[in-house]
Amino acid sequence: MKKWMWIGVALLSSWAMADVQLGRDYTELKKPQPVASASKVEVLAFFSYHCSHCAALEPTLQAWKTKLPADVDFRQVQIVWDKEMLPLAQLFATVQQLKLERLHTPIFTAMIQEKQNLRDEKVLAAWLKTQNVDVKSFMETYRSFSVTNQATRAAQITRDYAIDGTPTIVVGGRYVVPSTAPARVIEVTNALIAKVRAQK
Repeated sequence: MKKWMWIGVALLSSWAMADVQLGRDYTELKKPQPVASASKVEVLAFFSYHCSHCAALEPTLQAWKTKLPADVDFRQVQIVWDKEMLPLAQLFATVQQLKLERLHTPIFTAMIQEKQNLRDEKVLAAWLKTQNVDVKSFMETYRSFSVTNQATRAAQITRDYAIDGTPTIVVGGRYVVPSTAPARVIEVTNALIAKVRAQK
């Protein structure tokens, strides 16, 4: 990259970070984590289907992710703090694997507003019928080795990143954006994406 381009990147990064302060708007992981691709800016959004704050952030997050540049690798992670949360990680993994993203928001609604315990397989199966889903196919995937392995992996990632609250966004395997007003979460995340990009 030419010198003038580096200067431009530095200025843009400086402007983006002008109103974002370490300790106030974000923190740093004590133990930075490896990212999936060194050529991209990784953004992980840790959430839980039973978290009302996650549900409040979700519409803003979904709108934001449709406008992300090609060098940003965005993924969501259903956190797992204990064995009782493994079914939620299986649920999220199944939704992704079967490309049933249309269920994502309704799951929040079912768990938070309707108080349905979708961690219970019987409750989940009954709810899936109301969503016009092939229950047999869904539950076969839900119980599959691939999905249960992904749920176990989610538990490991939750521990590795020391996630103790949701929603939490981690940028570049290092910078942590805690829960606050949705618009501010996006502002801080964008600034940190610019920061990581400039460091590459």
